[in-house]
Amino acid sequence: MAQAETKRLKRKYLRAPLRREVLFEDDGHIYKAFCSNISEGGMLLSLMPHLPQINALSLMIDLPAYPDFASLSTDRLCNLTIDMMERKISRVRGRIVRSFEGQSEIDVIMSTNIGLEFVNLPSEDTQMLRTFISQYARNIIFVLNLFDSHRGNKEDQAKILRNLCRLLGYNQESTKIALLRQKILHDYQSLESL
Repeated sequence: MAQAETKRLKRKYLRAPLRREVLFEDDGHIYKAFCSNISEGGMLLSLMPHLPQINALSLMIDLPAYPDFASLSTDRLCNLTIDMMERKISRVRGRIVRSFEGQSEIDVIMSTNIGLEFVNLPSEDTQMLRTFISQYARNIIFVLNLFDSHRGNKEDQAKILRNLCRLLGYNQESTKIALLRQKILHDYQSLESL
C-alpha cells in the first residue's frame, strides 16, 4: 500500500480528460492520434497509427474554452454544443516519456499509447492549459452535483446530464446515466494533483 501511495505522490500536475484528436508530425508526415488526458506537464496519447522513431514530436492541440456550467441557464445547458465554444489551438513540442523497457520489439511496435512530456512550453500555453484544466475540474464537479441532485423533472435532468457529458467527451448516447456518473466520478478522482 505504501508503494501505491508513493506512486500517487509522483504526479506533479492536475490533469483532465481531453477526449479529442490531436495532430502530430513525424518524418515530414502529419498523423492523428487521440488524447486521453492532458496536464501542464504533458499528455497521454492513444490510438497512435505508429510509434514515432524520434523522441520529440511537434503537436497541434485543439482545446475547447468551456464555459462555467454552473453559471448557465437550464435552457443553455440543454442546447450548448461544442461548436458554440471558442477554440484554442496550440502548437507544442513533446518528448516521449513512456518506458518500453522489458517489452519485446513486437509489443513496442503494437503499442498505441504513449506519454508525452511538454518541452519548452511557452507561458501563454501553460496558462491556457491551466485555465482549461481548472474549468474542466469545476464543470466535472457541477455535473457530479447534478447527478446527485433530485430537483426538477427527471427527463429534463437526464437531457442536461447527457448533453454536458457529451460536451466533456463522454459520447456514449446509449450508456445508462448511472454508468456515466461512474465514469465522471472516476475522472474526477483522477484529476487530483497528488
